[in-house]
Amino acid sequence: MNKRYSFILFILLSIVSWGQTKKIQHNPGYDTRLFHMGFTIGFNSLDYRITPSFKLLYQSAADSVYRVECLQTMGLNLGIISDLRLHKNLNLRFTPGLIFGQRNLLYTMRDFDTDPNEFVFYEYEMKIPSIYLDAPLTLKFSANRINNYRPYIIAGAALKYDVETKRVIRQNDGYTIEQIPMDYFYEFGVGIDWYLVYFKLCTELKISYGLKNIIIHENIEYSKVIEELRSRMFVLSLHFE
Repeated sequence: MNKRYSFILFILLSIVSWGQTKKIQHNPGYDTRLFHMGFTIGFNSLDYRITPSFKLLYQSAADSVYRVECLQTMGLNLGIISDLRLHKNLNLRFTPGLIFGQRNLLYTMRDFDTDPNEFVFYEYEMKIPSIYLDAPLTLKFSANRINNYRPYIIAGAALKYDVETKRVIRQNDGYTIEQIPMDYFYEFGVGIDWYLVYFKLCTELKISYGLKNIIIHENIEYSKVIEELRSRMFVLSLHFE
C-alpha cells in the first residue's frame, strides 16, 4: 500500500511541477512599451431594449399592433487601436472604428379586414440597418502574464453616431421609425491577450448599453406603441497589436 501511495504522490507532484514550469515567452518586453497601436476586426449583434407604451400594455380591441420585438442579425466591426500604458496592469485605450449592422423590429399585427368577431394576426418586419461611427475610450485592467497569455477586463464609455438613420427613412418603401443618430454608451467586457512570435492577438467579448432613448415619436401606430428604445450591442473582437 505504501508503494501505491508513493506512486500516486509522485504523479501528483509531477503534474503540479509541470503546470508551474515556465515556457519560452514570446515578446517578453511587449508590455513595457509606453504606447503601441494595432487594428481590430469583430462581429457584432445589435439589439434594442424596448419599453412598451401604455397603448401596447393596455390595448383596446381597435389597436392594430399586438406585439413588437427585436430580431438580431450579425454585423461587422472594423477599427484601429491606440494603447497607452498607465501602469503594469492598467492601460488606457482609444479604439475608433466603424460598426456595420442591422436590427429588425418584428411587429405582430391584427387584421381587421376579416370577420370582426375574430382576430387574424400577421407579421410585419421592419429592417433598420445601421453604420455607426464609433469612438470608445476604455480602461483595460490586466492580470499578471502567465507564460504566453494574459486575461483582462475592460470598462469605459463610447460615443456612437449612426449615419444611416436619415438615408433609411428616405429610401425605404415602407414606414421606418425615426431615431436620434447620436448615442452615448457604457461598455464592459473580458478578454485574453495571446503573445505570439511576431505580434499579440487579443480575443475579446464586449457588451455596450445605450444611455439615450433614441426613438423620435410620431403619430404612427408603429411608433406610438414604443415608449423607449435604447440600443444594445454584443461584440466579439480579434485585436492584432
